Amino acid sequence: MSHTNTWETNGLYRKFTGVITAGEILESNFKIHVHPDFQKIKYIINDFTEISEHSLEKPHMKAYALTDDVISETKGHLKIAIVVNQNALIDLANNYRQQMKDKMFECEIFQTVDDARSWGSNQ
Repeated sequence: MSHTNTWETNGLYRKFTGVITAGEILESNFKIHVHPDFQKIKYIINDFTEISEHSLEKPHMKAYALTDDVISETKGHLKIAIVVNQNALIDLANNYRQQMKDKMFECEIFQTVDDARSWGSNQ
């Protein structure tokens, strides 16, 4: 998996490219949870528009939702934007969003980074 993290004033932009696996995403999540800026940010934009292949399945979405719910106990409110343009990923993103309903981490799905950034920036 190749991804870049761009820490912004109020958030984090993560761009995923190439082949991604469930374990690599979970590991990258854990790394950002311990980053010194994590407690300060208001949003995360996860951009999956340039991935070529993935091994993600619905049980992985449950694992992400569970770990996000645990970390939200110390983090508090956070907006998580998922930017996707492939049908299979849209279904998985919807599954994750459904599991995060009524949790401290709020999730929405977008087709463009600009739309995601606009939503994430609105408080």
